Amino acid sequence: MQHSEPAGQALREKVDWSTLFHQSETPLFDWGSRYRLLRLYNLYRCLLGMILLGLSLTPVAEWLFSYVPQREVGWYLNLYLTVNFVLWLVLTFRNQPGTTYTFFVITLDIMMLSVLMHMVGFEDNGLANLYFVPIVIGNILLKGRLGILLSAIATLFLLSIDIHHALLGRVSQHVDAGLSGLLFFATALFVQSVRTRLQSSALAERLSRTRAFNLERLSTSIIQRMRTGILVLQEPDTIVMMNESAQYLLSTDDTKGQLDALSPSLMASYQQWLANPHLRPNSFNSSPGSPEILPNFSRQSFEQTHYVLVFLDDKAALSQEAQRLKLASLGQLTASIAHEIRNPLGAISHSAQLLAESDTMNDMDQRLLTIIHKHCKRVNGIINNILQLSRKQGIHPEPVSLNAWLREFIDTEHFQDIETPDIQLEMPEAQITVNVDLSQLQQVLHNLCQNGLRYSLQHAGKPSLILRAGISASEHPWLEVEDFGAGIPDEFTESVFEPFYTTDKKGTGLGLYICRELCEINQASLGLLPYQKERGSVFHISFAHPKKLIS
Repeated sequence: MQHSEPAGQALREKVDWSTLFHQSETPLFDWGSRYRLLRLYNLYRCLLGMILLGLSLTPVAEWLFSYVPQREVGWYLNLYLTVNFVLWLVLTFRNQPGTTYTFFVITLDIMMLSVLMHMVGFEDNGLANLYFVPIVIGNILLKGRLGILLSAIATLFLLSIDIHHALLGRVSQHVDAGLSGLLFFATALFVQSVRTRLQSSALAERLSRTRAFNLERLSTSIIQRMRTGILVLQEPDTIVMMNESAQYLLSTDDTKGQLDALSPSLMASYQQWLANPHLRPNSFNSSPGSPEILPNFSRQSFEQTHYVLVFLDDKAALSQEAQRLKLASLGQLTASIAHEIRNPLGAISHSAQLLAESDTMNDMDQRLLTIIHKHCKRVNGIINNILQLSRKQGIHPEPVSLNAWLREFIDTEHFQDIETPDIQLEMPEAQITVNVDLSQLQQVLHNLCQNGLRYSLQHAGKPSLILRAGISASEHPWLEVEDFGAGIPDEFTESVFEPFYTTDKKGTGLGLYICRELCEINQASLGLLPYQKERGSVFHISFAHPKKLIS
């Protein structure tokens, strides 16, 4: 025996009424627009109630409200105004009206209008047109089924009023009521169609704005993370944007303001570019000990507003790339030196050693052989220095505690021809971190200390040095080597860093040159502080920011 399906099973499908009030699409109006439109609609209802209440007190009321006593009409219109006032208060405290609230308010208005229509009769007085206002408002604020449902509710109320009047023997307006209902549905469908098109346009515009906003955020993120400093100036000199690299290079936390107040040095370069755009601007330092900055300018126009893009490059980074190319060329040169010079030099040195073993050599010949040995050794030292420099193309930077490393350097480092060096260390208790290749830093500091101890011994009779370390205002670590020698006049400040320049007959003239080259490879700068009579030479090393990536 087959079991029949339970009766009415097909009708048991549950209807999720919550989906009727759920706006799943992107809303055409935001909360603010919905709130303003509902307030305007509420104001319209209050004005309508006051107008009808005023008409109920005039002789027109006998014609308009022909089926209900005027006293009852007055009570109802006062109730209508009271309800609208209460809804206005609710809307004031509920400034984010939802779909359920909107549907309830408009349905309540249709119901109260229907009661009013029942009171005034159904002669051709044109009051049925009042239904169009809530229907239009409802279909603007509500989508799909809810908007059509409002038209159906208005039509049912209108037909029920007509049927009630027909049962009472009054004039029937079935045709007018049916046509009005059709017009309600047509109006709802038309408003829904317009609403859908507007919603599609709004959605497309919103997506376009979202894409533009995301692209702007992406561009801003890229600009902020660029190593090149970027400023945007609105002519003449108002800063409208600055990335993090520019803040770092200019040693500032400000991102807007006037260029002259932010960086007078950059302002001077900017004015120089304005006077002659074809002239390359001069580099500058934003503060003592900060990296040298090379600016570049480019003018752009947007919507009749003129802007100037300012690109700030760390000259040390540019020098590093140039240094790599220079060392690559130097590597080829050193290969030729190794073959073309070292081999003949070895033959000369070996021949001199053989001559020195001869029994027929007099004192003059021995003196000449000594000169040959000495200069062979010197030339061999020059070759070794150049080869050593060419092999430093690859670096391995690492974060180093300069405080601990300097103490270890003083305790363990040995210097040629200096038995008991006196090296004083001056630095703050705060941790100083540098990002540098340790082996290259040791080579630079050893060379500077070796020279300083030698000149201190010659001038003061004692091999003494002072090592100072600290952090500049721009958060760049620095290190100074001060000796007690005679000092170097300002006119020779740059000459001492040139290759093969030396005032020591025993020197090769490559020591300071190699030190500066190694500093530039590590994006640090080596310079000589201005000459002062009361002290010796002071070499200053400004390291790259410890958070800066060095490769």
